[in-house]
Amino acid sequence: SASGIITFKNSLDLQSTFKEIPSEKLLIETDSPFLAPVPVRGKKNEPSYIKYTLKKLSEIKNIDLKSLEEITTNNFNSLFFV
Repeated sequence: SASGIITFKNSLDLQSTFKEIPSEKLLIETDSPFLAPVPVRGKKNEPSYIKYTLKKLSEIKNIDLKSLEEITTNNFNSLFFV
């Protein structure tokens, strides 16, 4: 599960790891109230900031935002509601 940490400039190893994870295994999380993503790093994390993590993960995976949103939502539903 990708948290705001993947948006940090020094998280290149973590970003490389997420590049290799199959899309059907991806989840995203807020890790609230800690580890707010860039550009709100240093603030108290909140669920509305997940959009920054999603955006960074879409760049890492080279998947458009809408598709990645659908993928991670489907993965969440498959994991918790099967």
